Amino acid sequence: MRASLTTSNPSREPVKRRSFPVVPVVAAALPTLGDWLFGTRTEGDRDLIEELFFTDNKLRPHPVAPGLVATRLSSGRVDPGELAFARQGFPVAVLLRADGDALGRAIGNEISKGGKPQPWAFDLWVSDSDEGNRLSQTATTLEKRARFVVEHLAKPWAAQQLASAREAFAKEGIYVQACLFSPDRIALGLLPAHRAPSLAPGGRLRVHIDDDAPSRAAAKLAEAFLWLGRAPEPQDVCVDLGAAPGGWSYVLLQHRAKVYAVDRGKLAPNLRNQKNLEHIPADAFHFNPGDPVDWLCCDMAWRPLEVAGLLARWARRGWARHLIVNFKLPMKKKAEHLFRIRDILSDGGWSSLRARQLYHDRDEVTIAGVRI
Repeated sequence: MRASLTTSNPSREPVKRRSFPVVPVVAAALPTLGDWLFGTRTEGDRDLIEELFFTDNKLRPHPVAPGLVATRLSSGRVDPGELAFARQGFPVAVLLRADGDALGRAIGNEISKGGKPQPWAFDLWVSDSDEGNRLSQTATTLEKRARFVVEHLAKPWAAQQLASAREAFAKEGIYVQACLFSPDRIALGLLPAHRAPSLAPGGRLRVHIDDDAPSRAAAKLAEAFLWLGRAPEPQDVCVDLGAAPGGWSYVLLQHRAKVYAVDRGKLAPNLRNQKNLEHIPADAFHFNPGDPVDWLCCDMAWRPLEVAGLLARWARRGWARHLIVNFKLPMKKKAEHLFRIRDILSDGGWSSLRARQLYHDRDEVTIAGVRI
């Protein structure tokens, strides 16, 4: 890579200005059969409701409880597609009282509708909220009892049960989910594991990072690679924009990539002598890689639309093949910003864009894409 610096600010790309309708505030209501039930991060309900409405204004999403949103899909849609602010979700097939025996019987009935037994996994989860977390112990008890009932009432299917949704995904199986959305009510549904928004219970994919990682940002990138199902190969060339103190560079080095860490700030001491890392003390907005790289990685605490403009320039110039970026979103109108960011990236030449507010994200969203 022949790095160089530019003197102008290249981030100010033309911004497509789409209009966004006013999303009505709707009172909380219980889910009904046929609804999709989604879990969000804490206080993320409104962001998901706005994202659903902007995606399809025929949808009428509504809150169910803190951290839970439900909607009926419009005619012709079999699933809602990938949603950034939905951690987890499933179509509601059964609503029942919070009783382990009743839940076990309902699971047995639903999976048996699939005909010949096939690989499947089951999780019961609660919302990521104070109210939901108070139900965690109850959920654990209900799940244990339900598994016992399934094992004794649906033995051919019980023999096919797997330990996790990730295993069901690997074997092209079914993911059965239940959500305890109030102290006495459960929603149950199932779908092919490959169509689930997440393979972690409730979408809470906790990633362990070594204690010597320079920052908690390392967990965000490690989770992002698990979500994507791909990561840099050994000796791939990666540029880490806004690298300091080096959380993302640390993860990239674990994948044995060649890393150029671009930041005026200092890197953590344990990164400074890594043979596959070069620190370039420069402003990310004025950095030119010279030669195309395999991965453009970016975790900059800066205005999201300006960062999107910078990354669009990278695609337009053909400077990178893969993109993974974490955007810091404003406190309000997160969904609007997400749509504007995707417009800018798409106009720049990034394709196959995917967006998700990961478990280790806070007021942020992670976006990935490729340049064809």
